[in-house]
Amino acid sequence: MKLLLDIGNSRLKWALLGENSARRGAVPHAGDPLAAFAALPADLAHPDSVWIANVTGEALGQAVADKVRDRWQCTPRFAAVQAALDGLVVAYREPARLGVDRWLAMLALWNESRGPFVVAGCGTALTFDAVDAQGRHLGGVIAPGLMTAQTAVLGATRFAAGQATAHFDDGLGTDTEACVRQGALHACAGLVERLARRHAPPP
Repeated sequence: MKLLLDIGNSRLKWALLGENSARRGAVPHAGDPLAAFAALPADLAHPDSVWIANVTGEALGQAVADKVRDRWQCTPRFAAVQAALDGLVVAYREPARLGVDRWLAMLALWNESRGPFVVAGCGTALTFDAVDAQGRHLGGVIAPGLMTAQTAVLGATRFAAGQATAHFDDGLGTDTEACVRQGALHACAGLVERLARRHAPPP
């Protein structure tokens, strides 16, 4: 069994992969991925190996590695961005500053398609990256994600409003909270649509 851990800005995502089976889930961590380990299913089988993608920094990554060794007696392997791998070449002058989650998504799509593509990641941040037919990463953008955008508006204005929520639809809002929520949705969708029109390959 192989255990994959994706430690993002706000959630710890996990997948346990067997030869003919897979389990997966996600646990919010509110900035403390170590605490999220307590919320992982108690019946997770003992993995043969643990692979980690971590965007929370080296210090937390090492603490997570210690937690993995304590729980499963296994030394984890961390994904690390490479300037070039399997024909994919990143645009960053300092490749280590590219988020490993973005890099892994691009690497997976490049190895699957060997052709041009665009990819959006929707979490705490909304990310967008484009890769050409030669495997060259053209660059990307990072913008507020859906909940982050709502929180930014609600925290920077003086009108009375409730909490940010995730009950989106495709229309317009009919109260302040809904207007902020729908504004976040259309801003994020507009970013993806605008950049996809410019950089996505033909259908």
